[in-house]
Amino acid sequence: MKDNIAFVFISFVFMVVGRKVGWWLSKLIFYPAPAVISFINLIGWGVVVAVGMDVLIGWLHPNVVIKWIMGFALAAYVAIPNYGLLQESSIPDDKQMRHMMISWVSLIVYVGTEIALRLRSAG
Repeated sequence: MKDNIAFVFISFVFMVVGRKVGWWLSKLIFYPAPAVISFINLIGWGVVVAVGMDVLIGWLHPNVVIKWIMGFALAAYVAIPNYGLLQESSIPDDKQMRHMMISWVSLIVYVGTEIALRLRSAG
């Protein structure tokens, strides 16, 4: 029970810090850098979020409900670095593709990395 409470608390810290870092990276690298550099860094962001949550789950072993809600779902939220950073209507048409790349690449990488980590630990 104590581990579940600790996991929830640390997950919230992970979320707050992760959101701030994601926004910072979006402003610093993901939006202004060339698309290839952004793409590579988005892959890194997705992997870092997945490994961070995997370490937290491995350390505290939360129950299955808390693991899915406060672990996987919360980390998926963090994996989208630009979520809530900009109003969708304020993005010019010529920047929509970059915005979509930033929104989706790291999330897809996060999900793929989590699946790979789960399969590795199961096998």
